[in-house]
Amino acid sequence: MAPDLFDRWVEFDGGRARNTPALRKFYIDGTLGHQVFRMAPRGVPPYIGRQLILDDDELLLSSGRRLWTRELTHQIGLAGQFCFVHSTYCVKRLFDVRFSIDGQPIVVYDNQYAIRRFPSHTTFAYELGAPGSGQPTVSIEEHKFITYDDRAAAIYSARSGDGKDHVLRIEAIAPYPRLPGGGSPAAFPMMGSGRYQNQPIFLYLDAPDFERLDGDIVHLATELTLPASGESVAADLAMRFAIREQPQPERPLPSVLEQASEYNRWFADNIPYFDSSDPAFKKMWYYRWWIVRFNMVDFRDGATGDLRNHAFYEGKLGFDNPIGFAIPAQIKELTYLRDPEYALSQLRNSYANRADNGAVLDPPGSPYWGETYSHWIVQAAAELNRVHPIPQQTLAELLPQMAADVRAWATSYDQDGDALPERARPRVTGYDLDILSWWHWSGARLDQTARPPSMERVDLASFVYANAIGMVELATAAGDEALAAEFATLAAKIRDAATAKLWDPETEFFYPQRAGDDQRAPYRELHGLFAFTTLLAPNQPPYTNALRYLVDPQEFWSRFPPVITSQAHYRDWSWEMDGLTRNIAPHPISMGGRTLIQAVRNYSQDSVRPSHVMELLSRYNDLVYPGVHPNDPTWRPNAHEYYSQWEPYARQPQPKPSDISHDFHSMWLSLVVEGPIGLVPRADDILEIDPMAESWEYFLVDGLRYRGLDLTIVWDAPGDGLPRYDGYPEGLSVFAAGRQIAHRDDLGRIEVALP
Repeated sequence: MAPDLFDRWVEFDGGRARNTPALRKFYIDGTLGHQVFRMAPRGVPPYIGRQLILDDDELLLSSGRRLWTRELTHQIGLAGQFCFVHSTYCVKRLFDVRFSIDGQPIVVYDNQYAIRRFPSHTTFAYELGAPGSGQPTVSIEEHKFITYDDRAAAIYSARSGDGKDHVLRIEAIAPYPRLPGGGSPAAFPMMGSGRYQNQPIFLYLDAPDFERLDGDIVHLATELTLPASGESVAADLAMRFAIREQPQPERPLPSVLEQASEYNRWFADNIPYFDSSDPAFKKMWYYRWWIVRFNMVDFRDGATGDLRNHAFYEGKLGFDNPIGFAIPAQIKELTYLRDPEYALSQLRNSYANRADNGAVLDPPGSPYWGETYSHWIVQAAAELNRVHPIPQQTLAELLPQMAADVRAWATSYDQDGDALPERARPRVTGYDLDILSWWHWSGARLDQTARPPSMERVDLASFVYANAIGMVELATAAGDEALAAEFATLAAKIRDAATAKLWDPETEFFYPQRAGDDQRAPYRELHGLFAFTTLLAPNQPPYTNALRYLVDPQEFWSRFPPVITSQAHYRDWSWEMDGLTRNIAPHPISMGGRTLIQAVRNYSQDSVRPSHVMELLSRYNDLVYPGVHPNDPTWRPNAHEYYSQWEPYARQPQPKPSDISHDFHSMWLSLVVEGPIGLVPRADDILEIDPMAESWEYFLVDGLRYRGLDLTIVWDAPGDGLPRYDGYPEGLSVFAAGRQIAHRDDLGRIEVALP
């Protein structure tokens, strides 16, 4: 018998998991599936019950190549917002469905159905009865999902529940939706045609075994005979979105089990397995990989705009576009997919659209700001190259584009030629209005009507420095010594300028300044520490003394550290945005985590310790778990764009999340791999493992692809003589392609030549 998809994962899990057959087939569904609460459950205090009813449960977690939902209305059929390519084209109503039992129309009340939501599908379970029967006579499961080939599907599985024969009639009504660039009049089964993002678009309603009733609208019906024995009978409907005319689908609609298997297979094929003695980390690992999958689009069967092959949006529920600000964090996460083509494709897409000066520009999409955001994409690419060596042909293709972008930042955005980039647009930082220094010259008060000054900033200098150093590394790998020398010289100039002009020896911190007169804005902001994130800051006192601010509870180390602006300054401000601004957000938190890891690995200092890395990640987990389920502390994770109302004196235990859910604009997975697990990506053939998970009793990552090898890294704290994982000894062990290549009894650094 062929093994199930996740047999190896379940064996690592051990315990009850080994006796749960569904986990072996549908591990991601089993890990992230949950009940949807439409009303407060009995026996739960009302204030807790209300918190269990979350708006973003109205969403399908599955998505196709180009199709996803921004909203799913809880009604029979498919309605909400179904978006194709970008959210500038969404269909609100695909089809409505109604039931009749034995000739009697059925009204479905709230107490007659329950909802279970899984990554691969959502199931509505109805218990229905004929009028006056007084008991459920028919049970119907409505499985809703989006297939990878862009079909929004509803499968109906019905059975008799009272030991009698019944006839279930299912009727569907589908309006003809408007399509952009509408073509010829639609005729069922084609529901419309048009043109969008330089591509044809066609909609078809696939309804096998349904008959069309007379009338101008698309009104379909089928009857299912439900035997008294209780055997299940099925029917299905699907709205198919296509980029070529194709009256019939290439293959039948998958069953719900086939859909679940196909959906879960992507994770089995592409992500490493992870286990930890901290269950919050384990749950978050699979949730964060789901975020990657949800925000992926696949244009391999036809490009659109400037996007080709695989692309990853900053957030399908907010900013459905690759945006330069988020791309470095995305590439860091994609680095640890087993197939490097995902990261390489996003890298190519990021350079496919550039401004006239050569700087990376966000591609046309939704929204489209035409903005040249600050970023460290080249550095992320250099670190990707350490894990998955980039083919020489691809490097040769990308290096000129990367070089043009870095040169643009070093020239077009450095008007006074002092090697410090300057911008007058707060948005280009990605942190928008949360950077207080821009408003220093507006009376230390937010004034959205004021024209911000052009500022020479630490983050701009740090990122251009990082990209210049990345160019040195990649050009060296490509054998281009002249290009490497050019950017080594540029990096040195930026470092000299930043340490000379942005460093304050009195307070021992990096500050931004107004470009016109070098007047400093005296606010400590997280970007002042990005000099350490990118290794621009020299590894010597007094510069390393600045790291103390990062872990100071009166400065950046808040309840959910780090905040964007030091609490020492932030509390003195008056803001008129939802009580407080977005000073807490996943992106700055992840940049704080990266800074901590860099401080531990690359700086001689006493302020930052590995325990800070673990604490930051743990507090981030607490932020993303709502903490309202009385029986499940890790229920329903959700990485929102930002959080407000975050001050320590706020009454609510959690900050207020934004309306944008499940954003892919930050790091977490790469921080776990390089922090707690301890992989140190290197450009040579030495494998270095230096775990920071000092508080964990055990962890295991399996199938971690590194320089063409599949690694298994295992820690099992010695002492009880009972290995947690069959076939793996206590202590810290590293396996490559199934063969042990290193071991030590305690948790510490390992350096070993790659086989």
